[in-house]
Formats: sequence, C-alpha cells, structure tokens
Amino acid sequence: MKVSGMQVDESLKTAYRTTFQEYSSRLDALQCLMSSAASDRGRIEAALLDVEKARVAHNYARDRLARDLVRPSLPPAAGVDEGAVDERQVRETARLLWEIAGRPDGTAECDWQRAETLVHAASSPAR
Repeated sequence: MKVSGMQVDESLKTAYRTTFQEYSSRLDALQCLMSSAASDRGRIEAALLDVEKARVAHNYARDRLARDLVRPSLPPAAGVDEGAVDERQVRETARLLWEIAGRPDGTAECDWQRAETLVHAASSPAR
C-alpha cells in the first residue's frame, strides 16, 4: 500500500485489519452472550478472555504498523528544509491514522498530535 508517497508493508496492514475483525467479532459474540437469557457466568468469563486475547493481538498489530509508518526515512535531499520533511511525515502519518480509523469526522487535530508524537519518537536517537 502506498499512502501519499509512503510505502506501507502489506503484511502489516493485513495483520492490522485481520486482528481488528477478530476483535470486533469477539466483542459481538460477548454482547450476544450477555444479552442472552440462557448465558452462564463461565461462558461469559471465557468470552471475556477471548475478547482480551483479541484486543492484545490487535494492539500488537497496530503498534507494528505504527512503527513501520514512522521508520526512519532517507535524509532530506540537498537544499530541502529538514522541518519540511518532518511536517510531510507527520501529515502522511496523520492521514494514515485517520484512514485506518475509518475516516471519522472531527479527528484531524487528534490525528495530527498522535502523528507528531509517533514521528518525533521514531526520529529521536535511541537511548
């Protein structure tokens, strides 16, 4: 997948979507079980555990995708302002965060702030 000139690893994108679908499916199953009059505590606890496992897997896939998005890029070309490169990376990352979230309305500022945090954390030297 290429987003605004940024190459994203297809396997990471697929893992993100797959784990999200699994997490959503587990939540739906839990909701149905809880609304059923015939559900018992043991089945509900097992379903809660399944939801938690799916959530952890999804968060892991999300974090791997985010790391790939902010991986160090090539140094700026001669004559290109380094601040402009940072802004471009932040913009592209914010757009991808927005797209991954389903393109919700009213999240631009939050997406931008999250992207800034990710880009700056990725570009900081390791301690």
